[in-house]
Amino acid sequence: MNKIRSFFTLLLLMIGLCLSTLQAQSYNSLWKQVEQAQKKSLPQTVVKLTGQIYRKAEQEKNVPQMLKAYICREAYQERLTPDSLYVNLRNLENWAKSEQNPVSKAILHSLLAREYADYMRYNRQLLSGRTALDTDEAPADIREWSSNIFVTKVDEHNLASLQDSVRLLEVSSKEYVPFVVLEDGSRFYGHDMYHLLAARAVDTYLLLDGFRADSLQRMRIAGIYEGMINTYRHRAGAVGHARLLEMEKNRKWHKQGAVCHLSRTEGAS
Repeated sequence: MNKIRSFFTLLLLMIGLCLSTLQAQSYNSLWKQVEQAQKKSLPQTVVKLTGQIYRKAEQEKNVPQMLKAYICREAYQERLTPDSLYVNLRNLENWAKSEQNPVSKAILHSLLAREYADYMRYNRQLLSGRTALDTDEAPADIREWSSNIFVTKVDEHNLASLQDSVRLLEVSSKEYVPFVVLEDGSRFYGHDMYHLLAARAVDTYLLLDGFRADSLQRMRIAGIYEGMINTYRHRAGAVGHARLLEMEKNRKWHKQGAVCHLSRTEGAS
């Protein structure tokens, strides 16, 4: 009896592994079709295929595939119909609100912060002539927003993306492949999601240059680096990470001409 039970257990495991392989091959096959459509400049085909991948991943609760498909589909959909950006942003906002996994939620907030920052950059001239509106009474249509509302949105989503830093430290970005492309630089930090999203938040804040958000930029970026440095300094085997971040922080701020500000901040602490 035990032998029969062991046989069926092994058989079920083998079936499960085969199904996983078939699913992975199916995703690979679909993405190869997407690549071919991209090379042939067929945006409608890309939108159709990535929509198919998204629905498949949603059904299988495969968040990394959902994220990759959503971002790719969004980019090509906006080429075909630029106004689809506003619908995509609303959908992304709704996804972030309903997402239960804290790491996936953090990624969505990071994506939203960058989307709003990019919108500001591409519409700089239009926004520069607008009178600042009350952030508590922001119009429903983002096409009516002033730059200060966008800055507030970027800030809110960046902060939300790093809110659960303890959980982000525990999760490797490898779990979000193929959406996340692993880089050699992040290997030093164990590919943890905290470093990835913190670095992304810094880069997003830097995109606010020229939008009268200098003090916010300095405060937030300094805070992110101090948070990372303190976190890695007190983490076993990660003292070298903290030192590297110290150098990176100083290099970034030299480029921004904010060394004096950082010196005052550090001197006060």
